[in-house]
Amino acid sequence: MKLIDYPTFNEQLFTTKLENGLAVFLQPKKGFQKTFATLGVNYGSIDTDFTVNGQLIHQPAGIAHFIEHKMFDKKGYDVFELFNKTGAAANAYTSFTKTNYLFATTEDLKSNLNILLDFVQQPYFTTPKIEREKGIIDQEINMYQNDADNRLYFQTVHDLYPRSPLAEDIAGTTASVDKISLADAQQAYKTFYRPENMALFVTGKVNPQETLSWIKENQLKKQWPPAPHVNRQLVLPKADQTQRHYHQMAISRPKAAIGIRGTNVIPRNRKGVTNELAISLVMDLFFSETSETYTRLYQDGILDDSFSWEFENERGFHFTLLNGNTDHPEQFVNQISAIFKKIPDQLVGMNREFDLQKKELLGNYIEMMDSEEAISGQFDGFLDEPVTIYDEVEILNSLTLGQAITFVTQYLNSASIQAEIIEADR
Repeated sequence: MKLIDYPTFNEQLFTTKLENGLAVFLQPKKGFQKTFATLGVNYGSIDTDFTVNGQLIHQPAGIAHFIEHKMFDKKGYDVFELFNKTGAAANAYTSFTKTNYLFATTEDLKSNLNILLDFVQQPYFTTPKIEREKGIIDQEINMYQNDADNRLYFQTVHDLYPRSPLAEDIAGTTASVDKISLADAQQAYKTFYRPENMALFVTGKVNPQETLSWIKENQLKKQWPPAPHVNRQLVLPKADQTQRHYHQMAISRPKAAIGIRGTNVIPRNRKGVTNELAISLVMDLFFSETSETYTRLYQDGILDDSFSWEFENERGFHFTLLNGNTDHPEQFVNQISAIFKKIPDQLVGMNREFDLQKKELLGNYIEMMDSEEAISGQFDGFLDEPVTIYDEVEILNSLTLGQAITFVTQYLNSASIQAEIIEADR
């Protein structure tokens, strides 16, 4: 195992790649009683078009999320029941680019790791089970469609990335899910659910050497066919020129969102993390609850405490989304759009504000260091190099205002903007 030391925080990360390609990251936390483990698959909702050994394959939207559901349904038993018997709490989720399976436990780590690795690496798909799951997923999709906040989010992403897999909800549509066949599920699974396309991160109460021996023991029991040559075919056509899109739902107050799609390239390494942190810090400078901008918009009644923003930086794309309830959706869009145009120039000379905001963000990171779940959530096992929460703090500490201005200018100068407004049904 390779050891990465973080002497400033008295922490260590143990990393290795097994013979079958599984990446393993173990981070012990002294004094912690709980262990948190995440098995990630580098496969998400956008991976619907790909080639396998030169053969082009197109699959229905929502299949990655569909497979996540089906992984818990086995022959004669339910995976959640196995975790419950060992006192562990398990969950899973699918994003645009990843599927993560996870558990938290205070006892019997070995048994829980075996359950996690076995149920993800040993599928049980049948046509009756595939067909039965469709009705369950359909209900979930309809529930999300009736959720105005969810609808606002995915509609904004849809308009930022039209005519692409990102234009689809992560769960797909009832029509696309209905098209999923047993052959589709088997094809997706054997293409992407391979050890070399997985990363296991374990943190908390963990003995690295002992835990690694358990993982190796588990993996040596399994056989894998030769790895196919896979090429993902993600195409992201240009968005239309800046537009406003209007929708109506049964809501009591209007909702508005602004999406800002970046077209500059952000690398998948420490420099990319630096870029991401710089943009997030600048967003806090202008849109956190302590910023002058937020205060002014709040006092003018343009936004309220429902307002939020997020910056998504994933494999192949990145965007910012700002949204909230507002009685003045047009002003919401106009004023926030105007603020973005001025950000690069206004940043010049904001040294004091920048340093204060950086200290606040550092405080948030230090607080997260006491949570196994937060530590795991910050870790991405599919970057070109491991970047932990401790690396992020070091990067943030060394981040300068000049760097932030450079990264934000590159991002905004090439960005396209879309706005969504959901009005109350009349």
